[in-house]
Amino acid sequence: MQTERGLDRFVTFLDAVVAIAITLLVLPLAELLDGAGEDAGLGTLLADEAPQFGAFLLSFAVIARLWLIHHRLVETVGAYDRAFLHTNLLWILTIVVLPFATQVVAAYGTDRLAVALYLGTVAASSCCLTVLGLLLWRRPRLRRGADRPAAPPWPSLVASALLVVAWLVGTLVAAVHYWGLLLFLSGPVEAAVRRRTAAA
Repeated sequence: MQTERGLDRFVTFLDAVVAIAITLLVLPLAELLDGAGEDAGLGTLLADEAPQFGAFLLSFAVIARLWLIHHRLVETVGAYDRAFLHTNLLWILTIVVLPFATQVVAAYGTDRLAVALYLGTVAASSCCLTVLGLLLWRRPRLRRGADRPAAPPWPSLVASALLVVAWLVGTLVAAVHYWGLLLFLSGPVEAAVRRRTAAA
């Protein structure tokens, strides 16, 4: 039996897993201090471990953006079904994998497999969010206020398509690698699609 308490517990569980994943990103940075020599200056440590710090900041921004999108979607949810639960569990799997993918990036840099793992995880996460948007659009019973029309998921579809392109190009073209993630900052593109959809 589906209850409002069941939905609240599930969303709280998802938020807790995201919080743990984003916290796990910092643990390798703390370990750097343990491994640093006593006479090693902070400036030297920061310079030597720049890839580790860069990977941390990148993944923090990525997880934060993914959570914000998920939060915006879940704010409209009033009920749930099996497809909603399974899609969210698949999405949270991608979030849990991101700290590992971040360590791979820090260790292997622009190695093609490292790029494929990282960008593929981000693209898969975005695709899960797009599926959630589609579910809420196509199934009014899932929405709070089912009589009100849901926002079409076209902007999310565009963002996910851009990330899949980023994954392919970043993996296949060595010079691009993680720069493909700039497509993740697709807010202006999404806004343009949203305006065009609203005007139609």
